[in-house]
Amino acid sequence: MSSTPSQTTPIACPRLCADLPGLAGTLKASAEDFVVEEIAAYAASGQGDHLFLWVEKRDLDGASLLRKIAAHFGIEQAEVASAGTKDRVAVTRQWLSVPAEVLAGREPAEVVGEVDASIRILDAALHTNKLRTGHLAGNRFELRVRDLQALDDGDEASVEARIHAIEARLKALGVPNFYGSQRFGRQGQNLFRGLRWLQGGRSPKGRFQRKMAVSAVQSEIFNRVLARRLEDGSWRRALDGDVFEKLDSGGRFWVGPDELEEVQGRIDAGELVITGPMPGYKEGVAQGEAGRIEQEVLSELGLEVEMFRAAGKMGRGARRALTLPMPALDVTMEDAMSARVAFALPSGSYATVVMREFLGREDLDEADPVL
Repeated sequence: MSSTPSQTTPIACPRLCADLPGLAGTLKASAEDFVVEEIAAYAASGQGDHLFLWVEKRDLDGASLLRKIAAHFGIEQAEVASAGTKDRVAVTRQWLSVPAEVLAGREPAEVVGEVDASIRILDAALHTNKLRTGHLAGNRFELRVRDLQALDDGDEASVEARIHAIEARLKALGVPNFYGSQRFGRQGQNLFRGLRWLQGGRSPKGRFQRKMAVSAVQSEIFNRVLARRLEDGSWRRALDGDVFEKLDSGGRFWVGPDELEEVQGRIDAGELVITGPMPGYKEGVAQGEAGRIEQEVLSELGLEVEMFRAAGKMGRGARRALTLPMPALDVTMEDAMSARVAFALPSGSYATVVMREFLGREDLDEADPVL
């Protein structure tokens, strides 16, 4: 039986560490407890018509950052560009770009300094092109969890033992690369609008709303496929028809059934990950057993890949890694009730998805995925 938009809400994604002794704690007790640093996709060239600014903000939302930088340089807000939006309750460092004309004869180093109490420009350099959304490799996070306590599940393992047991599993297996709840809008409204549109209903108004709607549908399909494969143990086990991604280059490929054992060895060695669907009319679903799972999820939502043509270029489709490898994950107890959790994520992945493995909460507050 197919689903209708009114019947559909984002699934509650399962946790890899749900069987381990649980923890509760507090994130973002202060902005300094949530530190995010952008990993640039490329370095500024040192020449060109655009000025790249390495900016630190504290306890400030992304829109206010752009507005204040524009006012500081006397330009329109639309002339300030970023690779992605960062959290408000945090200390964040990221690149912005503005037209080089703001220098007015000065050297880039001369604009370095405090903009106001919440913003500092840490570095500046010229570059040949404007920064665009998604022009980043990822982000580094350093998060402090306070008020840690063991959940009363009958297990007497200490807080420190519990948090390090979760750390060990995530370092060994990685984190399921779910989309966070922010992707779906308040009460899943982006998902509702997207399903209604693709099933022949009214189109959301405005390009941005249409983009959010179709990406919410694709993200829900991905999350449902990953949830099934996590629950049946196949999220890291190669199935016939799977599409694989090389971690060193990002290249993707598939193999015949007789080569699955060899590929599985490369997955176990940390060379490859399995991908899941962000389906569309061009990049549909996989083949074989993997494709059967993906097609079943599409059917549950009342969808076919051709329906994504309604979204134009936004409905072409893509693939996304099922696993976030976490070799650099580092957890340090700072005292008996607080810990520092440090890790890096690629563009498009969610810190909340990592932290919910430690805390097991669905209400972790992150304003935006880091693009």
